[in-house]
Amino acid sequence: MENVRHLDLHALIPRFAALRLHDRARLGRLKASIERQGQLVPVVAVPEADKQGHWVLIDGYRRREVLQQLGQDRIWVAAWERSVDEALMACLARAPDRPWEAIEEAGLIEELARRHTLVAIAAQLGRDVSWVSRRLSLIKALPEDLLAQVRAGRISLWAASRILVPLARANAEHARTLMGKLEQEPLSTRELKRLYEHYEQAPRAQRQRLVENPGLFLKAVHSRAEEAADKRLAGGPEGAWYQDLRVVGAILSRLTRQVPTLFAPTQDSAERERLAQAFAPAKTQFERLEQALSQVPGHDR
Repeated sequence: MENVRHLDLHALIPRFAALRLHDRARLGRLKASIERQGQLVPVVAVPEADKQGHWVLIDGYRRREVLQQLGQDRIWVAAWERSVDEALMACLARAPDRPWEAIEEAGLIEELARRHTLVAIAAQLGRDVSWVSRRLSLIKALPEDLLAQVRAGRISLWAASRILVPLARANAEHARTLMGKLEQEPLSTRELKRLYEHYEQAPRAQRQRLVENPGLFLKAVHSRAEEAADKRLAGGPEGAWYQDLRVVGAILSRLTRQVPTLFAPTQDSAERERLAQAFAPAKTQFERLEQALSQVPGHDR
């Protein structure tokens, strides 16, 4: 039978603290709320099998941390008479009521997968096996040092999985260098995405400088972009038209050189058809431009 008890904080065993995501902003809001109103929602814990009078904390790690910061000795606990695994699955299954971060779900599922099959876990959570597998893949894709950074709240899961993991596969040393710089000088998701796009296209020597000074590199890129924008503005629409045509001309020249290779007789017919279809809308736009020019009074074609 589940009941609410007022227990000593030291009676709780934070066994899964390392799997939880540290969010300073959320922790700050929770602290302000508890200071004003006290603890409104009990944490969830189950009896520790080998230690009488102690309880394994299942959910409520932020509430426990805030109460410790406030110097409190007692905590309200919803005491569940279940095993640790049963309680973990029950908490994960009530996701709509208690939204979890994906990386937290992944960590707890990995813990459960040591003792249960993915089929059994999926059935308990009311999910399909593919969902459980996708959650597990979040953990398996991240090296331990990156995973620790994500859980500490220093790097977003998006940045870790979309940028730092591919970078680590390509050059582990560059990934670690960039991680160290991000700790000192955090970048927004947009800035990090832009940095990675430049990294992909940069020569080897420039890549080293890029990860060693990401902030400086982005400032230089931004400065060049502003200079280009200033020149474009100074040139007016006439200058923009001329510049755009130069870019389009260079692209067309490159595409023309690729035709013998892409449309060779040895090329797969379905692939050639797909490429031809991709050309059709571009051709239409050229025809519209040509028609617009032909309708301009005094224009000499």
